[in-house]
Amino acid sequence: MFTILEKDVIIEIADQHETDGDVQSMSMTTVGSLCGTPEDYSLIYTDQDGELEGCVTTLHVENGRRVTMTRTGSYQSELIMELGRRHNCHYATPYGELMIGVFTQKVDSLMDEHGGKLEFHYTLDFNAGLAARNELVITVKEANTGCQNS
Repeated sequence: MFTILEKDVIIEIADQHETDGDVQSMSMTTVGSLCGTPEDYSLIYTDQDGELEGCVTTLHVENGRRVTMTRTGSYQSELIMELGRRHNCHYATPYGELMIGVFTQKVDSLMDEHGGKLEFHYTLDFNAGLAARNELVITVKEANTGCQNS
C-alpha cells in the first residue's frame, strides 16, 4: 500500500439531481489537492462560482464505502454518504440551515497516486419526505506540474 502525498490535481465533477421529476445536470472542472491512500483519501478544492464561491469543499473517502463532504466558508455543511445507511446531516444554504436525511445507494471509488474516479448516488430527505436524488461522478487527474524537457 502506498501513500499519496498531497499533490495538485484537476477535479472534474459531473452532478445530476432530480427534484419532483425535474432532472438537472451540471458539470465543473477545478483544481484541488489529493492526499491519502487508495482506500482512505481526501480531495480538497475551493468553489469558484455561484453561491458557494470561496467555500472550501473536502471529500474524505473511507474504506471505499463512506464519503464525508465537509464545506467551510459562507455555507458550512457536513454530509455523510455511507453505502446502505441513512445519516442525519447539517446542510447550510443561502436561505438558512437544515437537518436533512442522506441515504446512499452507491459508492464506487478507484483512486491511486495518478488520480482516478469516485462515484456516489444518494437521496436527500426533509421531514421524512424525499427531497432529491443525486448522482455525482468525480474524475481526478494529475495536474501539469510545470515545464517538461523534450
